[in-house]
Amino acid sequence: MSEETKNTTKSQPKPIKIEDGVSIKVKSGFYGVLCYKNPRSQETFVWGHIGDVQFMSMSDLKTIKAQDVGYFKNQWLVIVGVADDSDCKAKPADIYKALAIETYYKNFIDPTTFDEACSWTDAEIAEKVATLSDGAKQNLVVALNGFIQDGTLDSRKKIKAFEKALDCELQVNN
Repeated sequence: MSEETKNTTKSQPKPIKIEDGVSIKVKSGFYGVLCYKNPRSQETFVWGHIGDVQFMSMSDLKTIKAQDVGYFKNQWLVIVGVADDSDCKAKPADIYKALAIETYYKNFIDPTTFDEACSWTDAEIAEKVATLSDGAKQNLVVALNGFIQDGTLDSRKKIKAFEKALDCELQVNN
């Protein structure tokens, strides 16, 4: 084994083992009502609004991934962390890695902070929108339309930059 291989092996942290029963805080990243029914346990999880949190077991998350990975690909579910009373010290990144879904969250922008998008420069708009998943882009369109309606986003230039980056037409007030 070369010295370089030894150093690479030593520097990589050992993955955290997350037991199936560990309770995980899971936030909705979906504008609207989001539901999931576990076909094994028959338990139903409902998030009424974007940003709502439900507690799910690691086993539930594995089942979602096996049944419909779209919940993760579209970033409809966002891992917040383990339940406060858990002995497990896993961080959200550890959980994504354990589920082998970290690639879907590589350039993740939390939809509950989309209001920050109103302060992006034109260059940032083009750069950041290009990294979003299709589901995240759809969420951003909904958020931007709301920001236009309530006056948070009123710059015609910025609106045009979003429309170009998102390849859509936003609902502009007349």
